[in-house]
Amino acid sequence: MTAISNESIAVTDAKQAINSLRRLRWSVLLVSLPFGILSLTLPLIASQRGASAVVIGGLFSVSALIVVVSQPFVGLGLDRFGRRPFLIGGLLSFAFSNVIFSLSAGITGLFLAQIAQGVGSGLLFVAALTIVSDLASSGERGREYGGIEEMSFRGILLGALTGFLLLHFLNGGVSIDALWRVLFLGFSAAAFLAAAIVWRGVPEPLPRSSDRSQKGPAAPEEEAVKPARKWHSSSQLAVVLGIVFLTASAGEIISPILVKYINDNISTNLAGIALAFLPAALAGAVLPSRLGGWSDHVGRRLPMIGALLVGSLATLAIPFAQSLWPLALLWVFEAAAFAAATPAEEALVVDLSGNERLGVTLGFYTAVAGLGAVIGPLLGGWFSDSLGSMSVFVTAASLLMLGAALILLFVREPSENGIHP
Repeated sequence: MTAISNESIAVTDAKQAINSLRRLRWSVLLVSLPFGILSLTLPLIASQRGASAVVIGGLFSVSALIVVVSQPFVGLGLDRFGRRPFLIGGLLSFAFSNVIFSLSAGITGLFLAQIAQGVGSGLLFVAALTIVSDLASSGERGREYGGIEEMSFRGILLGALTGFLLLHFLNGGVSIDALWRVLFLGFSAAAFLAAAIVWRGVPEPLPRSSDRSQKGPAAPEEEAVKPARKWHSSSQLAVVLGIVFLTASAGEIISPILVKYINDNISTNLAGIALAFLPAALAGAVLPSRLGGWSDHVGRRLPMIGALLVGSLATLAIPFAQSLWPLALLWVFEAAAFAAATPAEEALVVDLSGNERLGVTLGFYTAVAGLGAVIGPLLGGWFSDSLGSMSVFVTAASLLMLGAALILLFVREPSENGIHP
């Protein structure tokens, strides 16, 4: 018998699927380590190297735009060529991005590193979601999607804590720039390790085209209902993607003004602000798989509606907080809402896709969510300049409430509308 290479094996048994999902989660944790450090220190490093505020904004925008533009094409590739090449390519892109961050001495190097990171994000995360869709049953998808989100949060938290603990204990004995270089060499090693874990332990879950072509023809009654099912599913999916864009924009609207608002109105203690964020970060590191699993038992709509309403009320309450500790509590509610809504949302998108062309479906989903994340901060800045900071919080809360209302009125799950038996 001719041996089949690890690259072409389709995951066929439950034990192999469980092991593959576990290794996938660990690879996501390892590759997420630099994200927390980047968000907090990239502006400082770029400023030290002579970047203006506009250039610093461009550093963040270029990565996000690459992700948005690439997702539909990556989705097509996932369905045509399989999941593993894109997953491994994404991990290696992150590894090379970290190497460039560590070795770069100027602004050009930072842009090259951000471009490589954008490529990595564009390849990795939609491939990871698609693999989860392949390996997890519909009754486990919410929990498994939550597991991916959870491990990403843990990686971000672990990487940020490592960086700040080193900075604290070195206590000025080494420059931030030197510490940055050492950290990102370590992060690159972690990303290469993640690629090795996937290469050795996550077989290709998508059957080869020759295997898929051997399936027999559908029964006549199945063919009779297929066009109606596809039409209904497609219309529902379009509605859901519109809501995703709306709520993703709402989630990012306050990002450009939040820290400045806190500094102007609540506290100028940056260490205290960071500490107030910590409970929310911990919630994000433990809740997604648990709250995501809730959607496997009660359906996708209820967690999404409840989470959007909770997030809306928490956002609306932020301007009324008088100290950091009420803010910390509100951020925990927001983190819990995100932990409940995102896995349910991802699972609903896959449920509505009917397990056909999963790569394309999830590619468009991540592109739409990314586009909302690009437009949201622009809207937040415009509202803040034109109408004041209070208008930003009201707008974000209103959009989240609108998203909940649209789900209640217009979204039906497959079991409710006959898309699947």
